Amino acid sequence: MTIIDMHVHLSSRSPCSNLSSTQLFNSLSHKIDGICITDHGILSPIRNFHGEGLLIFYGVEITCFEGDLLAYGIKFLPQSKKADHVINHIHENGGIAICAHPYSARHNAFEDDVFNHDFDAIELNGGIKKHENELARKAAKIMDLPLIGGSDAHFPHQLNTYATFFDKKILGLGDLVREIKAKRCRPVRI
Repeated sequence: MTIIDMHVHLSSRSPCSNLSSTQLFNSLSHKIDGICITDHGILSPIRNFHGEGLLIFYGVEITCFEGDLLAYGIKFLPQSKKADHVINHIHENGGIAICAHPYSARHNAFEDDVFNHDFDAIELNGGIKKHENELARKAAKIMDLPLIGGSDAHFPHQLNTYATFFDKKILGLGDLVREIKAKRCRPVRI
């Protein structure tokens, strides 16, 4: 089993974040085995960035006209900001597209438009209200999609809220993509 926070932002790359790598490593719960750095519009790994015993993966948060989504398993960012084009780009390049905070009142959210797109999963987000996450949970059930969990941390106090539980050991990004596609994951509260 592996528990991964699927949605973390670092201040070294996201101007909206105030979370340094030192704060991340010092504040992260011992229950979490890994993190996904999902900075806005930045896909490249951070050089010489590793935590002792902590799995570190890279995805990206992409702002579309319709709402925000998380992408994992791609090497290049799409050129379009139209959600269907972005999702097609992700799928054509072997990745997965996750609807981020779909019903958040304070984020760029798809809301009910989530039903009109070919997502691979839906996120429960540690930075939004309980009833907003409940709407996301209901949408995932209707769409027969798995749920993932992410803190969406931009500050140290936002860590350790939601993460994603995988029954299998996750050793690489390919494992993570495969397990989400196979719906072998679930959100957990930390």
